[in-house]
Amino acid sequence: MKKNNIQKIILIALGTLIFSSCKKESENIFTMFTDLTVTYNNSDPRCVTDYKVVNDKEEVWIDFTINSASEDMYAYTVEKSAGTQTPERIIYNITDASKRKSFSDIIKLTMNRDGKTTYRIYALNQKGIFIGDGKKSVTIEVNPSYMIYANRDIYLPDTVAKSLPSFFSLNDASTFSYTNAATNTAKIDFGIYRKLASNSTPAVVSYVVNLYSPSVTTNPLTVYDISSWSPKRTTKFSAPVTGQATAFLTGAISGSTIEALAKARTINLNETSATLAANGLAGGNAVFFLTPEGKYGMLYINAVSSDNQKRPYINVSVKLQR
Repeated sequence: MKKNNIQKIILIALGTLIFSSCKKESENIFTMFTDLTVTYNNSDPRCVTDYKVVNDKEEVWIDFTINSASEDMYAYTVEKSAGTQTPERIIYNITDASKRKSFSDIIKLTMNRDGKTTYRIYALNQKGIFIGDGKKSVTIEVNPSYMIYANRDIYLPDTVAKSLPSFFSLNDASTFSYTNAATNTAKIDFGIYRKLASNSTPAVVSYVVNLYSPSVTTNPLTVYDISSWSPKRTTKFSAPVTGQATAFLTGAISGSTIEALAKARTINLNETSATLAANGLAGGNAVFFLTPEGKYGMLYINAVSSDNQKRPYINVSVKLQR
C-alpha cells in the first residue's frame, strides 16, 4: 500500500516538473512578434493610416515602414480582405540586404470595389515564416457607386387580359403590365416576349425569350400596340452573353467595374434577336446596357420558370451605376 502511494507521489511530481518546463519554454502567443513593428505613414493626403472613406476610382496610398529589431526580413506579404471572400496575398521579396531590418515602400491603389477592404502587411524571414505584422492593418471604404436589385420577376406577356407585368424599369426595378404601361412610359426600359426557337419541333417545343425597347423601329409583339407611347426611353442593349454568373457576382463590384464590363461589349441594340433558347434571356446569361442618362449596367437572368399557375416568367437581377 505504501509502495503504491510512493509511486503516485513520484508520478505527480514528475508531471508537475514536465509541465513547468514546457511552460517556461513555450512563448505566449500574445507576446510573440513584439520586436517587429509596422507603421502606416501619413506622407500624402492620399495616404490611409487607419481608416479612410473614398469614392470609386479614387487613388489611395499605403505608405508603410516595417522595422525588425532582431530577425532579418527577406520578404513581406500584402494581404487584402474584402467581404467574405478568401483573403488575397501577394509576396514581395526584399532584395536589398541593407533593408533587412528596416524597409519602407508605398503601395498605390485605384479603388474599384464598393464597401470595406482591409489591408495587412506582414514580414517573412529567410525561410518564408511569418515574423510579425505589428498587430496593425488599414481599412479603406468605398462609397456606394452602383445600385443592385435582386430577384425580380418579369412575366411573359398575356395577350388576353394584358395584366401581367411584362415591362421593366432598370432605374428602380419596377414592373408594369400593358394596362398601366402607357401612363409610365418615362420609366420603362424594355419589355419581354417569347417565340418558337429555330430548333423547335412539334415533338420537342422550344421557346426563346428576347427583350425590346419601346423605341424599337418595328414592334416585335404587335398584340401590344405601343405606337402612341410618349416619351419612349432609348436605352441601348448588348446581345445576350452566356455564362455571366461569375462576372455578375464577383466582377461587377463597383460603378467602374460595371462600366468596364459593359464597354467590353457592343451596346447598340433596341432589341435582342436570339433564335435559340440558350442564346436568349436564359439562366446564366446577361445583357449589358446603357441608359439615356449615360449609366452603364448589367441585367443578369437568374432563371426562366413558371409560377404555380403555370404562367412563365424570367427572374432577373440588375446592377446599375449611380
